[in-house]
Amino acid sequence: MRTGPRWILLWTLAVGLLGVSAARGQVFGDSASNPSSLRNKENQIWHVFGSVTTLDGQPAGNCAVRVQVASQSGELQALKVEGGDDPDARDKSLETNLQGEFRTDFTLDPNLYQNLKVQVFVRKPGYAPAHETVDFGSQGKTWEIDIVIPEKGQAPDQLSLDELTATLGKRLRALGPASGSAKKDFEEGAGDLLDKNDSARALPRLAKAVKREPQCLACHLLYGLSLLNDGSWSSGEREFVAAAHLNYGAKPEDQRIEPLLVLGVIEEWRRQDMKAAGILMGAVKILPEDALALQEIGRTQIKLKNWESAEQYLAQAVKAGAPPEVRLLRIEALLGEGVLGEADQEMTAYLSGRDIRKLSPTARALYSDLHNRMELKSAGTVKSYVAEPAGELTKTVPELQGLEAESDQGNLPAVLNKVGEQVAQFFKSFPNTISQEHVQQERVRASGKTSESTPQKFNYLLLATASSNGVGLEEYRTDSAGTRTTAQGLEDGFMLTAGFASASLYFHPEYQSGALFRLLGRQTLDGQETWVVAFAQRPETARLLERFNTNDASVLILVQGVVWVDSSTYQIVRLRTDLLKPADKVRLERQTTEITYGEVRFKDSANPYWLPREVVVTVEWKGKTFRNLHEYSDFRLFNVESKEKRKPA
Repeated sequence: MRTGPRWILLWTLAVGLLGVSAARGQVFGDSASNPSSLRNKENQIWHVFGSVTTLDGQPAGNCAVRVQVASQSGELQALKVEGGDDPDARDKSLETNLQGEFRTDFTLDPNLYQNLKVQVFVRKPGYAPAHETVDFGSQGKTWEIDIVIPEKGQAPDQLSLDELTATLGKRLRALGPASGSAKKDFEEGAGDLLDKNDSARALPRLAKAVKREPQCLACHLLYGLSLLNDGSWSSGEREFVAAAHLNYGAKPEDQRIEPLLVLGVIEEWRRQDMKAAGILMGAVKILPEDALALQEIGRTQIKLKNWESAEQYLAQAVKAGAPPEVRLLRIEALLGEGVLGEADQEMTAYLSGRDIRKLSPTARALYSDLHNRMELKSAGTVKSYVAEPAGELTKTVPELQGLEAESDQGNLPAVLNKVGEQVAQFFKSFPNTISQEHVQQERVRASGKTSESTPQKFNYLLLATASSNGVGLEEYRTDSAGTRTTAQGLEDGFMLTAGFASASLYFHPEYQSGALFRLLGRQTLDGQETWVVAFAQRPETARLLERFNTNDASVLILVQGVVWVDSSTYQIVRLRTDLLKPADKVRLERQTTEITYGEVRFKDSANPYWLPREVVVTVEWKGKTFRNLHEYSDFRLFNVESKEKRKPA
């Protein structure tokens, strides 16, 4: 039985969304009591202004904006305005400022134009075209025009607009007006949108259906979807809110879930997954076995890293008849839980005898991830640094001498949370940098003495790259002329090593679920009080996988290690990693990386950054020992555009 709280939820949703729209309705112009004050001789000045935002609500600066005035018939054509038939007076091009705002004026003959209707087009590289049409009426007043400009293409981890339109369109077709002109307009508009994929042709017909029958929930929703497909996101959302309001006023037994579905998916597109989940939960309360609602709740739970909850909702969605691709979402959730056997069964069901090489990149990536983890798990379990007593661990990691051991793990969650915040902020705000790298490649005798060595010097570039979770970082070595190069000596039997700036990712919030952690205690390190934490990757959930390649074979390896974290700033000051288990297949007995971090300040940046200053890598492979020593100095900000024009890296 449906209960009272659900009605409160729907009312809050509708009123909240309507409130956002109303807040943007600022009026600009003369008072209604004196419309003639806008007249300049026989002409009237209309002030047209607005703002452009991205889908997640951020100001969209430097957008190209074009504002056109419509004739009294509503068409965009030449007008008689002050100064004759001057196209610039009826069709203006401008640009948004850094806050995404634009403003212009039109001077029109009030005898010819008793009202004003404008169409605003917005373009920005990397974003889909957007537009809005606004009829200001005849009161001589204008208000702010809101325009939403989404990025081109939709992320592969989200439901696409095409999928939402097709899925909901099938349902809405059966919910249109029962008879009359509204029915005809609705059916013709639905055919244009859903059968012919022609949103521009569907819009006027669906607009008529809404006008003829304003209480038609399906009319508002299908009209809103047409507006989204045509690039009018703000207008589309207003139709969805209107539908939600109608839904609230319906009898309990007549309530529909479609308004909540579309509003929930829009919040997903905005990356507001917590809010989306709340709206979609309301849909499931109305219809508990709806495949689309279950599927999208499961998707939000994956984003929120609630793996068990995600898997349960997605399993229900599959049972309720969701498309086969939902099995891929369930596989992702099972991998997050570390349930490899069931994930493998789900992959077999999804493939259904098909060749994985002929399927989507998403399917191939999940297939590879699953089998990599199964390969690692099949290697067996070992006793890691996380389980080893502190006294025994000190023999393996001599740097722990002087450790004040702590058996109570009560402080561990807070330490991991705070160091995770620091690591996430580092990758989020990291600027492109260049430094001097000195590398000493050595072959080491059994006695520990160096038998051969080769010193080299490079310009070392660290470049931030765009990624959905903000952890993109690429490194390059160049010579003094700016030409990309690599460390020499492999053909002479030396070892190549790199990638140390990203070593802290094991502690990033996105990747902490891939390892086990244990608070070892406190230690004073070079005068700094530090927390000391041991960690070991988990074969079932690790996402940061390293591969050791030789001429003969290639194997995945997992690592364990110890990190020293400044107890006041929670910056990582030292990090050591070792193999979780030797890789017998390639005779890799040891791989130890020891990183010492130092604070770096840039002239044009207020924030300090902790970067590797000294790195020592020791590898025992096929009975031989190799050691590389890296030193970094003279860190500077690097202008990618200007430097690459001179000499591409």
